[in-house]
Amino acid sequence: MRSFFVALAAATILLGPFTSDSLAKVTIKERTTTYSVSGKTGKDIYQQIVRKGPKLRGRKGAHVATTTFNYDFRNIRTAIRGNRCVVTNIDVVMNFVYRTPKWTGRGSPEVRRAWKAFEGHIRRHEDKHRDIAIEYARRLESGALRLTGDVRRGCSDFQAKAESLGRRERAWHDRKQQAFDSSWFGDGGKQFKYDRALIAAR
Repeated sequence: MRSFFVALAAATILLGPFTSDSLAKVTIKERTTTYSVSGKTGKDIYQQIVRKGPKLRGRKGAHVATTTFNYDFRNIRTAIRGNRCVVTNIDVVMNFVYRTPKWTGRGSPEVRRAWKAFEGHIRRHEDKHRDIAIEYARRLESGALRLTGDVRRGCSDFQAKAESLGRRERAWHDRKQQAFDSSWFGDGGKQFKYDRALIAAR
């Protein structure tokens, strides 16, 4: 995150003439990796997920699936409007990597149905994490386009405003992701419905 704001601040040093309206955009790139689980019963499958599921730094235990992402800010353009330094364009490229389980075993029709429902649930869950991250990127993009600095101060206030924007939006993103997981995994959450159904399948 900080590298973006340093670059954004540095760009103001090379302010060019005012450009036309922004064509800023967010580009999404996605990739899915899998880890194999086997077993004939839902309980066997779930035990393998617990043992082989992906782990996240700073968090205990394995996860059923994960969504990780990084982003890059490109085509940052700035200009001067009167006494203001402004951003006229900023593109965001987001790279998502999903890690999900892939069942390689064979089971009864009941197990296959439970697995299909469980697998669909995982996809919906990870897609929601992605959607929150994309909204976060769009908030950063629109916030950057609203930033202004004071030319009379050499635009020295620009970087502080950019860093403040980054901290504020990162806090928003983390709260949204945590609230979503809490609602999904908390008492009565959807996650346990699919976990129980899979574990019970024979």
